[in-house]
Amino acid sequence: MKRTSAELKRLSREQLNGHWGFAIGVNLLMQMIMSAAMTPFYFLFLISRKGFLQLNIYMLAVMIIAAVSMVMQCGISRIYLSFARKEEASVGMMFGEFTRRPDRYILGYLLLFAIELLCILPGMICLIIGIVSGLVLAEVIGIVLYFVGMAPMMILLFRFAMSFYLMVDHGEMGVLEAFRRSSELMQGNKGRLFYIVLSYIGWGLLGMLSCGLGMLWVMPYMMQTFVNFYREVSGEMDQKPGFNQEDIRDLPGQNPETISFQ
Repeated sequence: MKRTSAELKRLSREQLNGHWGFAIGVNLLMQMIMSAAMTPFYFLFLISRKGFLQLNIYMLAVMIIAAVSMVMQCGISRIYLSFARKEEASVGMMFGEFTRRPDRYILGYLLLFAIELLCILPGMICLIIGIVSGLVLAEVIGIVLYFVGMAPMMILLFRFAMSFYLMVDHGEMGVLEAFRRSSELMQGNKGRLFYIVLSYIGWGLLGMLSCGLGMLWVMPYMMQTFVNFYREVSGEMDQKPGFNQEDIRDLPGQNPETISFQ
């Protein structure tokens, strides 16, 4: 059964009742860990007066720390899934995915990064050439190609949006299998997810206007809604009580609720 974004949000608020402090705490903890890991490389970059070697080291550190944070983010997704399923959750879940084939999450992150890069690379190359050579036409072409590349990039990112949830739920599932199943689940549902993302823009702006403090509440709210969207498209919400999550198999996608793009 298809549920509107308003229904998914309402359900998410109900599931977060009594868990807001915990949800905010794990998000803050991950941000603190990432900041602590990045700070030495950032100061090294500044002290070196932004040297080329230090820049490369800094960018490499960003990539590695982002990949590691993806594993922790998948652990946080497991926490939100526990909220939704009325199961016990603990801070240890945030780090538990490091024991459940973390290479899957890192490889998935790298594949998504490669997809993003391939989509915007032509525009970036033209733009850099235009800036270096001073050719205004090349700069204009680069900007146009960049925004043109954003369209297929967004479609592909939404197509594979359920991949990490699938890997969290199925410890034996590989990256390519997760991408394939996500593609099937999102068939006809990409527009629905896009609509949900758009619905949080206003909340995000309010969160930023409060010097970022409001985001402490917006992020758990949004992440819990994404988890419930996954539970819906995977068919979990329509299962009878007492079902085994591991028994869920490939399910066809559904028609979009509001906006539709393949």
